[in-house]
Amino acid sequence: MGLLDQIYILAGVGPPASAKSARWMRNNVPGVHIPDSVIHRMEGATDQKREGKNICVEIVQELREIEGVNGVHIMAYRQEHSIAEIVSKSGILDGRIPWYPDRD
Repeated sequence: MGLLDQIYILAGVGPPASAKSARWMRNNVPGVHIPDSVIHRMEGATDQKREGKNICVEIVQELREIEGVNGVHIMAYRQEHSIAEIVSKSGILDGRIPWYPDRD
């Protein structure tokens, strides 16, 4: 249908802070999909917040391989300080030079 030539897809991802919060988001936030396997993985983690970040990094890396996905929006509610770490660990910017507005 040629849609990929006409649109840009920006996938929204985020690191769940805990298995409990992942389950709550899945049940209460429209459009959020969190598989049981992710919740079980987080439940078994010693540091659930760290595991949530690791899962987010893995998802970003997987999204890079999907044709038509042009970027990601990392939504780290109350974990904004984690975004730079997630971006860095994902390797999404490897080989790119960051753009900065003119700083006069």
